[in-house]
This record gives sequence, structure tokens and C-alpha cells, in this order.
Amino acid sequence: MHDSERKFLQQQARDMFYHGYRNYMEHAYPWDELKPLSCSGRRWDRRERGDLDDVLGGFSLTLIDSLDMLAVLGDRDEFKRAVHLVITTVSFDRNVTVSVFESTIRVIGGLLSAHMLASSEYFGMMDDHDYHGELLDLAVDLGQRILPAFETPTGLPVHRVNLQRGVLLSDRAANVTCPAAAGSLLVEMAYLSRLSGDQRFERRAKEAVVAIWERRSELNLLGSAIDVGSGEWLYAYGGIGAGLDSFFEYLLKYYLISNDLQWFTMFNASYHAVETHVKHDQVYLEVNMNHGKNHISTRRVSALQAFWPGLQVLFGDVSGAIRSHEEMFSLWDEYGAMPELFELAPHGKSRPGYRGTVIHWARTSPLRPELIESTYHLYQATKDHKYLKMGRQILQDIRRVSKVPCGYAGVGNIHTLDVEDRMDSYFLSETAKYLYLLFSDDPDVIVPSSVQHKNDTCTLMIDKREKITTCINNSTTSTRQKNKPLKAADVVFSTEGHILILDSHLFRGSIKQKASDVSKCEIGKIQTYLRNMELEAARQSERTRSVIPVGVAIRVKNVHLMTFVASPASFGLQVTTSSFLEAPLLLYQQEIHDACGSINSKLVHGMIVMVSRGSCSFAEKAIRLQTAGALGVLVINSKAASSRLVKRRYSLADDRRGLGKHVTIPVLLISQEDAVQLQRRVDEKWVQRDIRKKSDEDKGKRVKLIASLSPWLY
Repeated sequence: MHDSERKFLQQQARDMFYHGYRNYMEHAYPWDELKPLSCSGRRWDRRERGDLDDVLGGFSLTLIDSLDMLAVLGDRDEFKRAVHLVITTVSFDRNVTVSVFESTIRVIGGLLSAHMLASSEYFGMMDDHDYHGELLDLAVDLGQRILPAFETPTGLPVHRVNLQRGVLLSDRAANVTCPAAAGSLLVEMAYLSRLSGDQRFERRAKEAVVAIWERRSELNLLGSAIDVGSGEWLYAYGGIGAGLDSFFEYLLKYYLISNDLQWFTMFNASYHAVETHVKHDQVYLEVNMNHGKNHISTRRVSALQAFWPGLQVLFGDVSGAIRSHEEMFSLWDEYGAMPELFELAPHGKSRPGYRGTVIHWARTSPLRPELIESTYHLYQATKDHKYLKMGRQILQDIRRVSKVPCGYAGVGNIHTLDVEDRMDSYFLSETAKYLYLLFSDDPDVIVPSSVQHKNDTCTLMIDKREKITTCINNSTTSTRQKNKPLKAADVVFSTEGHILILDSHLFRGSIKQKASDVSKCEIGKIQTYLRNMELEAARQSERTRSVIPVGVAIRVKNVHLMTFVASPASFGLQVTTSSFLEAPLLLYQQEIHDACGSINSKLVHGMIVMVSRGSCSFAEKAIRLQTAGALGVLVINSKAASSRLVKRRYSLADDRRGLGKHVTIPVLLISQEDAVQLQRRVDEKWVQRDIRKKSDEDKGKRVKLIASLSPWLY
């Protein structure tokens, strides 16, 4: 992917965040979430969606969840303004019942992340006279209101708690929880304890995880629903999706921040149990915790499972991550969004074109971040541009399907791609963030700085062959110099995508080495392994496909204009990674029209030529243009798309005479809409003003377009 396109895509991701954020601030703040179709706020005092609204507490959830993304964007002014809004308007002294899990990962996590970014003791986005730790105070206040949830016979927290009255005896449903909800509080609670000095938060969260782990089966598997009073499993089936996902994630991440081997041992046992007893035919199913895949409950794939490849990358199993990511991305590629639940066909019953069906009551796709999160981590690990292209498709699909005047709306029906009045806070805190970071100029920088300083973090020494040879641990001070950029090795992402800074002193009391140095070098070792051993595996994992859609990227000099998908011909040069083509583009000319008549070779020589569909066959057009010296053909479809659904896999057939066997240049079909949009962009005044050469001799010359042809994904 050319740098101009990558920068263009990052700007689109930036615009995506601001479109959602500004509409939330204009139409929904101070309510918790934006309803993008009705351009209004989702009210905590009107529970319209049952348990789904347990996330609402009347505490400006989306604003808190978005704070660290403003830092990632380098928007210091808006970050400061947003922090002051939170400090002056948010209160947790409210008679409202909320989810313990969601309030911890979204609100406490958001507050702690923003606190460390704002504080001069850590990153210093705000001056000492502007910020005095108020966000940490708010996090402690909320943490104290959540603590009563842990007062159970087992130490497992109830699912919901009232912020004023604690655990409500009448709320019997709150006594049922899952490993993800009860066991994924540890990272935020650990930071809360270390920053505040109140060890109750971390201790209670650790006790809850241990209580779950002690109830594992002999196979080291867990169920997905448990009674917090008795500790009995209410549903003894589980996998890696809903109910269990972030439990696995936090075992590993707590080890990375604490260097406590107990947690790595627990994660390692869980990981190998999943790979041995849950994985079946390269997919992860829901199995009985006591019998594994010998007793399969369902063959359902959850959208939440898309987090797993990213976790595999962090663990160092990149080959496994590549394979599992491939399976999950194929669902997005098929539907243009990620279905919440997909029922795989019975074993041995799948066939080309049919792998299963979407569960009828789970046809939504609420713009979840897990797939793009894993795509980001895989690109970080391999630097394979395949993952940039996957991110491009996800970004374009979201813009095409979900962008509405007041924000971005979740998909309500995966089959029609109709949207619903919903924009969850995680869309801004995670989905937009990982898209933005994926296309970054410097993938190692998480939070930018306008001031350059010496880098005293774990340094990766890279030789000329781009192989990492060693990881050097350098000293780290307890107080970060203000404005020093945050690198990937300096942070850990929470399950909500919040940036938590690794610090050498926070976890010093319970570890033998400095946590930041250990964690950074762990990441460095992983990167060493990945970079040197897995790049080829990434390429070898590509599926053999009979039809490979082609990405056509158009730029003028180093300014990217647009990228669209083209359908290849079954004849001529097939565009693959090894046959990448870049050449000047000739837009549609009336003189050439459909390329079915005589062609002026001076006009097309050395060019990729855009023509209309016309009266002769695709192969005949190609031969005429090829003879005249053209390097490629883009045929404009004469029919407009009839649906929002994008069909990417079909090819142009040879004619009855078999002329295609004589064609040696690529022949592609593009949509009428894309051709019109490209012409419109070329005609825009900003293109003419900013790109056209200014010298007198160049006045009036046509803008020189460059077209790059490469596989759309692979």
C-alpha cells in the first residue's frame, strides 16, 4: 500500500472519530450514549433495551470513554476541555443500578487512562495548575461504590450494583455472572489500587479471578454462567466468545503489568486448554467444560471471538493468530459487517458458498472493535500489508453502511445492512482508535508529541535486513518527561482499548523486577520472534482463491484520491502480490469510448485506460488496447449497483472465440458509481489548486493520475 493511501485512510479514521464525537457532544451530551438516527441522547432513566442498558449510569459515558482517543489524535485542547467537563459535571452519587463490569472497564478505565495522560507525573498533557488528580478521585469514588458487589460468599462480584444503595436484594438476576464479567476487572482495579494506595480494589479483583480459576474442570476449561452465592456453574458450556473472552485476556495482561508468574501459568494452562479442547477444524466452538469437543453444545461463532487473534499475537503465537484471524475476517468479508452470532454448518456439511447461517435473533452488528483490534496487532507483528488492506475494507464498509448525519449507526440487520439507532461508546474508544493506529505513520507511536526527546525505553535493534537482533532494557525514570511520546512498549491496552501507561514504580511492591522494564522486554521478545519467524508464515497462510478482487488506488503525486474494488477477468494478467502494477491512468475519453474501434496509440501507450462497456467483448477491448501499447484496462460497468450489498467475487468471462488467451495485460470491471466519483474528485477545485503545477508552461495540462493495482486483500 502506497504511503499516500495509508495517510488518506488514517485521515478518514480520524474524521470518523470526530464525526461521532462531535455529534455526541452536540446532540447527546451529557447523556451516556448517542442515538445517531434520532440525533438524541440515550437516557439512563429510560431503560429501553433491558440488560443492554446496564451500561448507562448518567455519567457521560461516551465522553469518559473517548478521553484517551483525543490524546492519541494529539488534540490537546479538546482533551483539556473534555477533562474539565468531566471534572465539573460528572458525579457518581446517583440512585442508578449499573453493570459492575461495564462501569469498571469503560468508566474507571477511561478515568485512569486520562488521569495518567493528563498528569505531569506520567505523560503531562495538562499543566500542574490545570490538573490536580481529579480524574483519579472520581475513579476512586466509583470504585468504592462498586466494592459492595464483592461481598458474596464466594468473593465473586454480583453482576449489578446500585451506586447509592449497593447490592439490591430484590435484584436476583444480579447473582448470575460469567467469568468475563467477574474476572475481567483486574487490570483496571490493579491500576486503581496502585495509583490511589487503596489495595482493596486489586485484592478483591484478584480474589474473584482465583475463585473462578479454582472452579475450572480437569481440562482447565470454564463454564459461561456461575452463581455468585454458591459458586456452582449454571451453564457448564463455554468457548472463547461471550461470557469468557476478556477473562483470558486479563490473565495475560495482568502478568505483563505485574510480572507475577502465577498469572502467566494460569493463562498458559487456559490457552492450551482452549487450543486442545475448544478448537475444532480451525474454529472455536462452545463445548462442555468437562468433556471438551467430545460434547459440543453449539457450532456458533460469536463476533466477540475476533479478539482472540490479537491475544495470540501478544502471547507470541502469530501463526495461530493468522489462521484464526482469517476465519473471523472471512465473515466480515462475506457480509460487509460482523454478525453477532453465526451458526456453522454441521461438521462435513459445509460446501463452497455455504458455511452456515446467521442466528435470526442475532442479526445485528453494533460496530464492535474486536476484529480491527486483532488486525492492528497482526500488522504490528508482521508488517504485512495484507492487514492494512483488511483494515481498509473494514473502514470503507463502516463508512458506506453506518455513517449517518448524526454519527455512526450500528447495523440492525446483517442481511440488508439496515442500521439501527445505536452508537455504543466503544465505537469511539476502540473501533475508531484501532483503525487510526493501524494506518499510522509510525506504528510504534501511540500518543504523539511535538517535542522530541531521547528514547529511554526498551530499544529494538534492527539490522539492514529488518530483522530484530536484540532487545535492550534501558533505565526508566518514575516521572516521565512532559511531552515525551508514548510508544507501544510503554503501554498496555485494556479490554476497552484504554491506554494504561506501564510505570516502574506502580507495581514495584509485589514484583522482583521493575514492571515496565519486564513488560517492555516481553513485548520486545515477542516482536523479535514475530518479525524474524512469522512474516513468511503470514504470506503462506493466504487462501487459494479462484477470483481475487483487485484494489485500484488512485493518486496524484503523493496525494491519494480514492481506492475502489474491481472485478478481474478470467483471462489476461492476474493481479497478485508478485504482479503488482502501477502506471499512469487515462480517464474515460470520448475518443476511445468503448475501445471497440480504432485506437490512437499515442494516447494510450504506457497507460492504464478507462473505457466504457460498449458493444464488443472484454477480450476484444483488451487486445485492441494491448496492441496500442496500453498496460491495463478498466471497463466501466454500464449498470448501477442495485443494492447496498457489495458483491466482490465475480469475474469477466472470455468470449466464445477464446480471444482471452492472447491477452497479457490486466482487465478489470469497475462500477459506474466509482468511475463517476473519481471524475468528480479529479474535477474538484482543491485538486486543481493544490496539485496542478504552477509554472506557466504547465498551465492547462491535464492532472497526471497514477493508478496502482494490487490484490484487494491478499
